[in-house]
Amino acid sequence: MANERPFREWPLDQLAEYAAQHKGDRVLLSQLLIETERRPGARAKLIARRIENALANVLTKLPGRGAPPEEMRRYLAIAAEEIAVLRKRLADAEAELKKLKETPADSSQHARVYLAPNAPLWLIVEVRRAFRRRYHPDRQTDPEKRQNAEEIFKRAEEVFDSLDGRSDD
Repeated sequence: MANERPFREWPLDQLAEYAAQHKGDRVLLSQLLIETERRPGARAKLIARRIENALANVLTKLPGRGAPPEEMRRYLAIAAEEIAVLRKRLADAEAELKKLKETPADSSQHARVYLAPNAPLWLIVEVRRAFRRRYHPDRQTDPEKRQNAEEIFKRAEEVFDSLDGRSDD
């Protein structure tokens, strides 16, 4: 690849120009197609269709039976490279999915008080203060609301105590 930057950093017009310059390179066109399909907007869809058409033209020119063996070997090597890239992407996606499924047990605690699992301590402290201001039972005049607020307050305090391991304020 002539440019060292990954395709995701390229503007759409540069992707389209690069595809036009390399109309015969099936592997490159397929990579450009993948990238343009990830982009939002009508312009990206138009460029993706153009790349798709160029890719279809390349695929129709593939050698058939009776093609020279060296040409067939070259196409098999290209296909093997594509398969290796796709297998790596599949393995990466499966590893990421596995990582997402193996979230720590205390992440549910974070979710109970509307925090991300990697929330910094200062944010946990501020959210705790906000919960205290909003759900403190003494702020409610209606007995029914007061009881509900007291339950929420106690549960939130338990969660915050388990998150930061200490009590504050």
